[in-house]
Amino acid sequence: MKRPQRYLFIIMTVLAAVYLILIRLPPIVALVLLGLIVLYVLVLLVWGRDLLIARRCVKRCEWAKAQERYQRFERKLLGLRWHRLAVALYPNIYSLDGVAITRNNIAQIAVQTGDLDRAVQWLRAALQRDPMYPVPYVNLALIAAKRRDASTARREMTRAVQLGFDPAAAQRILARALNEAESDA
Repeated sequence: MKRPQRYLFIIMTVLAAVYLILIRLPPIVALVLLGLIVLYVLVLLVWGRDLLIARRCVKRCEWAKAQERYQRFERKLLGLRWHRLAVALYPNIYSLDGVAITRNNIAQIAVQTGDLDRAVQWLRAALQRDPMYPVPYVNLALIAAKRRDASTARREMTRAVQLGFDPAAAQRILARALNEAESDA
C-alpha cells in the first residue's frame, strides 16, 4: 500500500471511529465529546487563520499577501511542539507534514509570479522536510517543462508517480506542460 492510500485509510478510519464512538455513547456524553471536538476545530481555525487567509488570497491571485501568510503559518508550525495536532487544518493524502505542504504552496506562488529559481528552492525545502511527498516532484516537473527540459520533467514526474501520485493525472499534466512549453517557443 502506497502512502496516499495509507493516509486516506487513516483519515477515513479516524472519521469512522469518531462516528462510531459518538453513536454508542449516552447522548449527554456524546454531546460533550462533540462539543470538545467543535471547540478543538474552532481553536485550530483561530490559530491557523494565516493558512486560511493565504488560501483565500491565492484564490484572489493576491500572490504577495498569500506568500506572506503562508510564511507566517510555516513559522507558527516550526515554533510549536504540538503542531502535529494541527493536521486537521491541512488534511492531505500525500503528506501530513504541514511545513512541507506550506513550502510547496509557497513554491506554487513563486511559479505563478514567474520566479522559477525561488520556486525550486522552496520545493527542495519541502522535500527536505518530507522526501516522500510527491506533489513537489510534480511541481519540479512542471518547472522543468517550462524550462524546456523534457528529460528532467519526465524524471521528476516519474518520481512523483513512484511515491503514489496518480499516473493518469501525471501523464496528462506532463503532456500539457510540455505542449505549452513547446508552443511558447
